[in-house]
Formats: sequence, C-alpha cells, structure tokens
Amino acid sequence: MKRIVFISLAVVLALAIGLAGCAPVEEPGPEPSDKIVVSFSVSQTGPLQEVHDFAFGSIYPVYFDMVDTLTIGSTTFDVEADPRDDASSMANMIDNTEAIIADIKAGTSHFLFGPTCTAFLEAQAPLAAEAHVVQMTAEGGATSLLPEMGEYEYSFINLSFSDWFQIPVLAKLLAEAHEAAFPGDTPHAYIGYQNDDHGLEYSSVASTYFAQEGIVIDGLYPMDSGDTAANGELIAAAKAADSDILCAFAYPEHVFGTVQTANGMEYDPKAIIVGPGGCFGAFGVIIVGDLAEGVMTFATANAKTSPAMEELFNDILLPVVGLPGTDFWGHPCYYAALQMWRESVENVGEVLAGGFVIDQDEYRDYLRTHKFTTCFGETWYVDADMTWPVPDSSGGLLNYKCHTGEVGQWQSGYVEIVGYAGIGTPSDPYELDNYVVTAPFIYPKPAFPAG
Repeated sequence: MKRIVFISLAVVLALAIGLAGCAPVEEPGPEPSDKIVVSFSVSQTGPLQEVHDFAFGSIYPVYFDMVDTLTIGSTTFDVEADPRDDASSMANMIDNTEAIIADIKAGTSHFLFGPTCTAFLEAQAPLAAEAHVVQMTAEGGATSLLPEMGEYEYSFINLSFSDWFQIPVLAKLLAEAHEAAFPGDTPHAYIGYQNDDHGLEYSSVASTYFAQEGIVIDGLYPMDSGDTAANGELIAAAKAADSDILCAFAYPEHVFGTVQTANGMEYDPKAIIVGPGGCFGAFGVIIVGDLAEGVMTFATANAKTSPAMEELFNDILLPVVGLPGTDFWGHPCYYAALQMWRESVENVGEVLAGGFVIDQDEYRDYLRTHKFTTCFGETWYVDADMTWPVPDSSGGLLNYKCHTGEVGQWQSGYVEIVGYAGIGTPSDPYELDNYVVTAPFIYPKPAFPAG
C-alpha cells in the first residue's frame, strides 16, 4: 500500500511539474517607440484611387501637418502617417492589414485606420477583432455589419451611410417635395448601383425606405467596376421608364459618367441623387460643371452649418485643397474621427522607458465611454441600438444624431444642406437635433443647360 501511495504521489508531482512547464507564456508587449505611427491600407492606385484621393486621402495629410506632435505626460512625440497602397485589391488590403497588426504588436506602429471602401472595411473588421486591435475607419459604411457589431468590438465606424442616416432622410425629402410639386402623383425612381457591397447596401436600404414613403422603384441596374457602358444602359432604362428620380449609388467612375450621359441622352429627371463623387467639390467645379446644378449628393456639413464647420471648410481645407478638393460628405466625419483619436491617445497613451506605448483595450474603452468635442459639436459613439456608453460586447458607430446634415444639393456651385419640412426641430420624427438646413430644396431640379 505504501508503495502504491508513493507512486501515486510521484505521478501527481510529475504531472504538476509538467503542467507548470506548459503554462502559457504571456506574449511580450510592444516595444516603446520614439514616435507615434498611424498606419492604414489605402487605395493610392487602382479603380478606387479617386475615392481615396478626394476623401480620406486629401484630409489626413492636412491634419497630420497641423498635428505633427503629441504630448503624453511631459514627453512629446513626433506623429507619423504611414499609408500603405493596396492598389484597390482586397488581397493586398488583407496583406497590408496583417502586416500593420504585426507592427502594432511589435510597437513599430500603434494605430490602424480603415481602408478605402465598404467591402474592404467589412473584410478588415474581423482581422482587427481577432487581433484585439482598434479599427478606426474612414471611408465605408456598415449596414451589413450592424447585426454583427457584437463580433467586431474593436471597430469604430465614422462615416454616415445608407441607413445611418442618409436614405431615411432622402426618401422623406423626395416624397414630400414631389407631393408639394405634383399633388396626388406617385413618384417613381430608377436605381443604378455599384455591383459590390456598397451598391448592394444602398439599393437594398433604398428599396425599403422608398417604399415606406410611397416612392415606386421602376428598376434596379447593377454597374460593375470598369464597365463604362453601364452608364448608358442605366440612362436608357431610366429614360424608357420615364422615372422621376435617378439614383446612382456608385463610385466616381459611374457617378461622373451617369450625369454626363443623362445630359447627352436628353434624360433630365426631376431629381438626381449620386453617391461618392458627387460630394467632392471637383464634381461641380470642374468635372461636370454646370450639369451639377440641382444634383443631390450625400453631405454631412458645409461651411454654414456651424462656426466649427466654417473653420474646417474655410480656414483649414480651402487654403490647402481648395473647393475642388473638399468632400462635403466625408471630410467632417474623418476630421471628427481624427479629433477623437487625438483625445484618446493623449489620455490613454503611456510613456515607458522614455518611449510611447498604448494598450489597445484601453484605447477602445476610452472611445466607447467618452463624449468628445469635435467639428460636429458634442460627438460620441453608440452601438447599433443607439446605446451609450457602448457596451463591452460591441463596436461603435459615430452617432448619426451628431451629424449636421445627411443630404446635400448642388446650388450655384456649392453643396447646400437640404432637408424635409421640420427636420432638426422638435417635430422631426427622426429626432435629428443637430441637423442644419442651409438652403431650401429645389424640386424639380433645374433643367440641364442647353448645349
């Protein structure tokens, strides 16, 4: 019996020693750095280059020229922007993201900003979640991610998008304007959409909200990247249906071509709404020129919506990128995101052995739980259910009630913020308290200029 006990104790001791030897070893933290590095995979070349060049790509250099150092405690660090070209390739974007995450783990980079389009954003989100690295996005919507935000608790979405809260405003605006101009007449719309996650998101959401407001959809036409013939095919279909409203929920290659082709084919609907491209100053100032008058686009602000936006548009952007380089949809959101990023870094970043380090979980939690002062005024993240502070089980969306606009219209060479009756007032059914209308909506839009 004693021998059996001895053997049993020996086995237990051996197992204990073995288990202790196999205990997981914590990975070393990032090495302290002598600078703060912000990395992102972006489409500096390829079909998405126009989106990048006019959107996040034209504002982050302006911001980091102004904010080229940050002080953490009593130590000042240089800030370095680290863009990595993915050539508009999903595979390249994933490779770049994995490399950036590895650099963040090592301490040679510290922050991951999002890629250039919705499809890329959605593909990057699970990589960030698995790595426990905050994904601070710029371009791209998140309609498809909304039901899954609990899986992507490291993702923070900053841009306005289809049902956050553009299409609901657009549908109500168009329906009310059509009824006022043509009492008792049913408005009809034709939708062209980019044949990817972006376009599928917008066409689906528009189908829901247009129907809710009594707008009949005559047809939906997918447009593939690089297929320039799609512009004429869309216009031919919309003209044949005699649709009142033409929607081009697409990227610049189709947005620019759709408006120009509509004019060339003598199709002049009562309203035209276009996606990325129409919000760029170059659209109305250079690319389509006078054809832009009355064309609608998505826009979160202009220089008239608040003193802070006047400063952003007139004092910060115009001297550097001019009106052609201004993005009335994205620039306010990206600038606000950079302001929230800066405050978070200054409050959560640490100095270790004289170098900069940051804990991604603390950074994420600061974003979740704080309200910030940005170009929108008081700004904060919510989850898909509008909950604040954002629960531990979710990523964050910049609260659409912070937006100062959703829909714009080109009027006299500028994008004005337009809205339905009562928007931004106590009677507003959507409770868009921050919304500022800067000009009355023109419907029907002015006819294309002759010749």
